[in-house]
Amino acid sequence: MKTRAQHRAARRASVVGRPSRRLLTVLLVALVIAGTSWFSGASFTSSSFTWATVGAAADYHPPTVAVTSPGATVSGTVTVQVTASDSASGVASVRLEHAAAGSGSWTTLCTDTTAPYSCSWNTTLVADGDHRLRALATDVAGFRATSAEVTTRVANPASVTLTTVPDIVRGTVPLSATVTGAGARSVASAFQHRVDGATTWTTISGCSAVAGTTPSCSWVTGTLADLYDVRVVSTVGSGASSQTVSAEQLDVVVDNLAPTVSITSPSGTMSGTVQVVAVPLDEDSGVERVELSYKLATASTYTPLCTVSTDPYRCALNTTGLTNLASYDLRAMAYDEAGNVSTAAVVRRQVNNGIATITITSPLTGDLVTGTRTITTDHSTPLGTAASSVRIEARLAGGSYATICTDTTAPYTCSWATAGLASGTWELRATMTYGAALTATSPVVTVTVDNNPLKALDVQAANGGVANIPGAGDTIVLTYQGVVDLTTVKAGWTGESTPLTVTFADKAVSPSTSGDRAGFSVPLGSVVFVQNYVKKNKSVAIPATMTAETSASGGVALTVITVTLGTSTSTDLRSSTTAGAMRWTPSATVRNTGGAACSTTPATESGASDRDL
Repeated sequence: MKTRAQHRAARRASVVGRPSRRLLTVLLVALVIAGTSWFSGASFTSSSFTWATVGAAADYHPPTVAVTSPGATVSGTVTVQVTASDSASGVASVRLEHAAAGSGSWTTLCTDTTAPYSCSWNTTLVADGDHRLRALATDVAGFRATSAEVTTRVANPASVTLTTVPDIVRGTVPLSATVTGAGARSVASAFQHRVDGATTWTTISGCSAVAGTTPSCSWVTGTLADLYDVRVVSTVGSGASSQTVSAEQLDVVVDNLAPTVSITSPSGTMSGTVQVVAVPLDEDSGVERVELSYKLATASTYTPLCTVSTDPYRCALNTTGLTNLASYDLRAMAYDEAGNVSTAAVVRRQVNNGIATITITSPLTGDLVTGTRTITTDHSTPLGTAASSVRIEARLAGGSYATICTDTTAPYTCSWATAGLASGTWELRATMTYGAALTATSPVVTVTVDNNPLKALDVQAANGGVANIPGAGDTIVLTYQGVVDLTTVKAGWTGESTPLTVTFADKAVSPSTSGDRAGFSVPLGSVVFVQNYVKKNKSVAIPATMTAETSASGGVALTVITVTLGTSTSTDLRSSTTAGAMRWTPSATVRNTGGAACSTTPATESGASDRDL
């Protein structure tokens, strides 16, 4: 039996081994107080709390992802769509990749982080053939999934562009082209030419198999002189899947032939002021200019006389400043639009100013004279003598000379009133009296007098579409001096817009003209251009419209007819950049309001020499 002392000891041991209920309660209250006021330092007044359970769902599954096929066959730039989802943490990003069939090397197209997921694929940057597509999706938790592969075939159409060849060429011509859409495929190109109108192409020597996407070579044109078409033919790829593409340029003038030129005046001995006249000819690219010069026969260097770029190719040479009784060489050199230069034409003439000479310096042979015209002269007399008078005469060709005036004061000139004269060809001459009643007579100058009440006054042209070639929007403006009865141009016409046809013909079709000609389906005559607008031996009819307007200038009535060209689909037209002056020959069928027939005297384009259309 335990004693009282043993029982007290056992009880004390029990208390030490476990906390009392009172102690637990005190601790709990203390914890609550600490939780509400530990950091604030505020006095505790009341408290309450609710038990809650917080938890997070774990993401142990990768996302799902699939590529939508862009099509069985694709080309150019296409959009590749991808579907991706993740029901737990969500999709963070999608990366789209591609690889050629049979290759283990994948290339990233793009990475998209926002639905709907897609990528743009420029298929021209890869080789044609089968390609695989796949997508890799990553969710927020970091899990990744790879889609099933989708196979599509890349088949890009290749194309080639021929670098523009100048309209007129000679010698060695650089040719080049650009091939696009070839991707990684091989490229081999050939440059070819053919004479215009031929059906067979000839590969240019040294230009048969030029590799690369920017092929180039040199076309040695040698002695060629004709109108040529040029093209490039490129083979892209090899085998059954290869492509052949081409590009061409029509109507390239190849001109390796120099123009010809001759000097037709002066003839015989030179004295006073003479006209040096050259006649150039170039059948291919056309005459660009003529340079005239002279030198003492015993000298080595020529002195420039003038440079002329339009017909007539002539200029005046005053021989009174040259060495008398000496021989001089006159030289003409012609240049064509291609840059060829003629072999110089040289004639030798003697200067003899020891005799009396008289020359009409204006007008000159070939000029058109209307109204009142001043006739001017140049003269020289032997040493110790002087001119006393000059008589100027005129006659209708084949008739008798009549005196216009006699002038006794230098410089010897005369006013010629032609209004009352018959229209036609007139001849002028001047007779000088000098010394003791001695005389000298000038060479004859032949001009055209035209004082008809209705005649051609001017012709102009303007480009309204593609430059340097006849086409839609281009205009030809015909100006008559006088009031035209429009019904003689077209029945019932009042000047409002009405249709007609303008036919352009190569100069070879009308050999009598000096250039390509435009004719009209109504009696407006014809216009001759210095440009070669039509292929050799061809003619092209172009639909057009015309309007008319009557006005006055300086008290003179004018009728202006504007012809506007329409669209032509003919391949027989060609471009030309030659500058020159048009010449319009009207038709006598057209009459004025008084019934007088229009003069057929040609009118030459006024103003600066230009490229007409």
